Amino acid sequence: MHLLNRHGRVALAAVAAGALAVTAACSGGGGGDDATGEDGKITLTVSLFGTFGYVEAGFEEAYEAANPNIDVVFEGEGLNFDADYRPVLETALETGNGAGDVVAIDEQATPQLFNNADNWYDLGADYGDREADYTERTWNLSHGADDKLFGLGTDIGGMAMCYRPELFAAAGLPTDRTELAAAWSTWDGFLDVAQQFVDANTGAAFLDGPTQLQNMLMSQLAGNGDGKMYVDNDGNLTLDSAAATESIDTVLELQDMGAIGNFAAWSPEWNTGMAEAGYAVMPCPGWMARGVIESTAGPENSGKWDMAAAPGVAGNWGGSVLAVPSQGDHVEEAAALASWLTEPAQQVAVFEAVGNFPSSPEAQADPKVADYTSEYFSNAPVAQILSASVQEFATVEYSYFHPPVKGAVEGVLNGVANGTFTTDNAWSEIQSAAEEAVELAGAGL
Repeated sequence: MHLLNRHGRVALAAVAAGALAVTAACSGGGGGDDATGEDGKITLTVSLFGTFGYVEAGFEEAYEAANPNIDVVFEGEGLNFDADYRPVLETALETGNGAGDVVAIDEQATPQLFNNADNWYDLGADYGDREADYTERTWNLSHGADDKLFGLGTDIGGMAMCYRPELFAAAGLPTDRTELAAAWSTWDGFLDVAQQFVDANTGAAFLDGPTQLQNMLMSQLAGNGDGKMYVDNDGNLTLDSAAATESIDTVLELQDMGAIGNFAAWSPEWNTGMAEAGYAVMPCPGWMARGVIESTAGPENSGKWDMAAAPGVAGNWGGSVLAVPSQGDHVEEAAALASWLTEPAQQVAVFEAVGNFPSSPEAQADPKVADYTSEYFSNAPVAQILSASVQEFATVEYSYFHPPVKGAVEGVLNGVANGTFTTDNAWSEIQSAAEEAVELAGAGL
């Protein structure tokens, strides 16, 4: 799935403190409370965030029919990963009680959460043969301390740009997805298109906000470069990396151009702009198309959105794994469920149900995925666009400190968009915010 954003340094401290106060939202059968009912059935709780599609795909009924001794409970869909879900999961892991039997984790958080091997059931002995179902990148992200297998991949992001054809037409720009992809096949081309849109003065913003684009560009640059982003595993900032520098500078250039709207990602204003054509284009990984845009903009906007290949094409943004906390009373049964939920056939079913793009190459090649076009997105060949972006994308290793530094950087970029900071002082604010984020993370906050 996807990593939802934390905004600013204050939020970093608030989320950290909140982890100590929030209780029970990720409660499952773990930590000594035997989740076997009076009927002798085992209850397995699967803790989720965002939109995983397991309910929509009917997995509860399917798994229980094949395993009559097990009751499956899915909880937590719709939760924000960073602000709501992760603090509670971290508290459950720290206290050894209250985690789900199976838990979903955003891929960018696996280096931190998988750092303590004692928290996780090792899936390697029984499910090491699942390596054949994944690319090297996804398989590597599923490992943690001592190179043990702690997770199994669900979906992957891929990259695309979703856009409003009527706003492009109003600006005198191409509306055909193939022409548009050709016009912005490079990031210089994207800047040219942005300038033309701004000059047309349509009354709408060109881009939704700063952070979605910066996430996409940074992961693309890191994956096709040396892999370095914000910070290494020792907490040393690498803000001078090519990926961090170029992605942030590109956003600041777009800001100076007047191309970025003040629609902070995941805010009510962002949602409203999505539904009411407040902006013309937004970066659009696989999980965002149906799971965010279609569900937020609603049926009245069907056919008013389209999708085109992203500049630079190759890259990935997003994805999740399922893991089994070691505190559970039924870890073997939970591991079997996690494996079943992530098998290629189930990934295809999830794609059909909610549009999450499979991390399994076998599932990607299934005609139900590969040949899919979206009526909502003007009959765009969604799967073809997304799959083209991930075929040759190199492994990116997220460091232990990546999530908090990411949140700090995004807080400053949102501050630039809303006028709190200027493009001239953005880099100094980013440096200080990132240093504070590393300090807080290193202190365990």
